[in-house]
Amino acid sequence: MLEKAGQVAHETEAWATDSHSLRGWASNQAVLDRLVAQSQGDALTSSVHDPDEHGVGLLATAEVVMVGTVQENWSAGSEVYYNICVRFEVRRETTGPREITPVAVDCPQQVPTTRAPS
Repeated sequence: MLEKAGQVAHETEAWATDSHSLRGWASNQAVLDRLVAQSQGDALTSSVHDPDEHGVGLLATAEVVMVGTVQENWSAGSEVYYNICVRFEVRRETTGPREITPVAVDCPQQVPTTRAPS
């Protein structure tokens, strides 16, 4: 599941720094919104630490509950749906584009370990 979060982060980095866009760089809030949407998860927390998209350091964070699946019994074909919580950190060094790092975090107690299929 962390691989999917890494893919979401990578694709969002490219989108966030698209220099071919007439509108320029996306805001840090727009980056967080896209991370949540692309992860197909539910946002737990979202915080913009620096509204300047050209800022330096930790710019924004979002914690998201993503849904994963695992085969419980390969012969029966039944899948178990589980929750994983991921924190996306949006950072920028003094030069270069924003970088997004996904990190697995412990889910809050109110988030169940498994969930019913949707």
